[in-house]
Amino acid sequence: MNEIIEKNEQAVEDAKPYSFRTLCATDIAPMCAIIGKLGINNFTKCFNSDDLLDLFDKNKGVKNLTNLAGMTIAFEMANTIIQNIPHCEKEIFDLLASVSGLKASEIKAFGLATFTEMVIDFVKKEEFKDFFKVVSKLFN
Repeated sequence: MNEIIEKNEQAVEDAKPYSFRTLCATDIAPMCAIIGKLGINNFTKCFNSDDLLDLFDKNKGVKNLTNLAGMTIAFEMANTIIQNIPHCEKEIFDLLASVSGLKASEIKAFGLATFTEMVIDFVKKEEFKDFFKVVSKLFN
C-alpha cells in the first residue's frame, strides 16, 4: 500500500512543469535581495506590536497564551511578507527562472496553484534549508 502511495506521489512530482537544479553560491545574492525586500527587518516589530501587547494585557493567566502569542506573531510576520511581495516580484521570478531553467515569462504563465507549489517546493529544497541553518548561526 505504501509503495502505491509513493509511486503516485512520484508520478505527481514527475508531472510538474518545472524542476530545480542544485542551489549554489551564485544563488545567495538574489535570495538575500528578496529576503531584504520582504521586510525581514520588520520582524522585530512583530514581537513588540500593539496587538501582541494587548493580548498579554487582556489574557493574563490564560493557559494557551503562548500559543495565542505565537499565532499573533506568525500572522504579523506573514502580513509583513505579503505586503512586501510586490516589491520583489521581478526578483522572485528571476530567481525561480534561474534555478529551474525556465524563462520568467513561462513561470508567470503558470496557474496560481502551480506557481504557489513551485515557490513551496523551492523553499523546501534541502539547500535552501541549509542556507538558513548556516545563516542562523550568526545569531547564536
